[in-house]
Amino acid sequence: MIAISRQDGSPVRKDLPLDALAARIGEELDTLARLSAEVQRALSLCHFAEHTDPAAIRGLQGIDRITQALEDLGRLMAAVSGEIPDDVKLHSVPILSRLRLHELINNLDPDGNLAKSATSDGDVQWF
Repeated sequence: MIAISRQDGSPVRKDLPLDALAARIGEELDTLARLSAEVQRALSLCHFAEHTDPAAIRGLQGIDRITQALEDLGRLMAAVSGEIPDDVKLHSVPILSRLRLHELINNLDPDGNLAKSATSDGDVQWF
């Protein structure tokens, strides 16, 4: 988790429109669904032993379930974002600071750089 504060120790306050966050989450889920489908295609090109354990095959088929769920959740978040009034905002720092991946934080931040702006405004502390 990232704690974001200014050099004077005060927390950074950054409001984020909820509809934009929901739309960006939908986009991220869609991206993950595409990546999952690529993994599934890559694995289908691999040659397995003639006597591959059926449990292993069922486990690999779980990738298809993951792909479908990610696609559905992406569509759901896109629809949810369209239903959220434009004037609803969230304090984004406590929400996005729970994420570990800087790339994901940057993708979800409409300004494009919450993680990088935190380092220019103050300290990023890892817990």
